Amino acid sequence: MNPDDARMIALPLPPSPAVALDDPLAVASYGAPLLAMIEQRASMSEDGHAAARLVAEMDNIHQAMRAHDAGAIRRSVGLLGRLLGRDVEAQAQAERLAGQLDVCLLRADGIVAELQKALPEREQQAMRTVEAVNAIDAWAEAGERLLQGAAPPAGADSTSVVAALQRRLHHLRGVARLRALEASQLQLLHAQGVELLERYQRIRDVLLPLWRQQMLASKAAGMSARLATAADAQARILAEVEAMQARLR
Repeated sequence: MNPDDARMIALPLPPSPAVALDDPLAVASYGAPLLAMIEQRASMSEDGHAAARLVAEMDNIHQAMRAHDAGAIRRSVGLLGRLLGRDVEAQAQAERLAGQLDVCLLRADGIVAELQKALPEREQQAMRTVEAVNAIDAWAEAGERLLQGAAPPAGADSTSVVAALQRRLHHLRGVARLRALEASQLQLLHAQGVELLERYQRIRDVLLPLWRQQMLASKAAGMSARLATAADAQARILAEVEAMQARLR
């Protein structure tokens, strides 16, 4: 069966009665077909590293923008860093990245395309996971109703059969809790991805062009006001990058 077809199959409702208590094998495997179908429906999740790679690329872009501002680089490494020569290393790194700024942007655009493709897939995966939680809970509730209303099977093994079903129901509840946590994480990752894309587009479409425009104007006219505007755009990009980094922590 094609994995995409498997993910489209509706999850089965619990049988009625939930299970025959005089069948120890059926009791021991209660809900197993449901769990197997849930695993079959589960999509292969995106590797999860695209967001971190995008933030790292944006940090490279910010470093490249600082290449013209040696004073800011010296301040960023602190006194100890200057004593250890880290400002020289940071300046060299910034100048190297400045020469690759457009390459950094191309790489970032490629990562953004990955994220844009992954977002709807992750949202669908979260919805499937919530559906799985509801299905597992329904099976567990059916088994619990059976234990409450049905007479235990006759025979010496009746107590062990009931205990086996209780263990099985406890297992199903545990799987449901894990799946619910997975659904919450997927929803959080989806929201995180949406926010990162919005911040990137703001940097890409507004702040970076503004910075480039003001830098070119300041070189042509030597105007301090232009430099101040460029510095403001650079500071706003730094704030966006730092917010993106904080979102991944």
